[in-house]
Amino acid sequence: MMEYEMMAEEFENHKKKKEFKNNLHLSTEYIDWLEEFTNEYECFATDSFLYEEDKLTNEEKNKVYLLEALYEVIADFADNNFINPEKTDFELFYNIEHNGIGYKIGFNYGQGASFYCLRLEEPKKDAIEYESLMSGVKLPRTVRAEEKLEDLKELIEKLIEEDVPEEAIHQATDTVLQKVKTNKRNY
Repeated sequence: MMEYEMMAEEFENHKKKKEFKNNLHLSTEYIDWLEEFTNEYECFATDSFLYEEDKLTNEEKNKVYLLEALYEVIADFADNNFINPEKTDFELFYNIEHNGIGYKIGFNYGQGASFYCLRLEEPKKDAIEYESLMSGVKLPRTVRAEEKLEDLKELIEKLIEEDVPEEAIHQATDTVLQKVKTNKRNY
């Protein structure tokens, strides 16, 4: 493939991803397709069919490619809702749920990098609901967390106004955070 053809293809792929992200809220078409596709391919990655391109239709190839865009939408939603990805040595992933089916959507890095989907017959307890992704709404727990963070911010501002040294405030908050992290690891 000529260099300009590769650039045109990359531009077209970027355009498809952007369109997907902008239109996710309009339809469940992609997740409905994913439900059907994972009936046949329970686990797949964006590079799963590199050497078996004839296994998929052009539409399926395009939808597999859009898995990266779905991951990005999930990651943005998670960032806005204080949800950390789950991690292993070679992957970052999120659990989502739709129609009572769970999906592990992740990014696998090692010798190469690819985005993947694993269908879970039972959704994880804390899975992100696909409808929440579509709406982009802040989750109730996020709203509560933001309110608590605002309270903390106001308390810190009052402490500074009362001439409590910033270093003392920093040290106290670090100590509490370390204690909480340690307690979490012990469970």
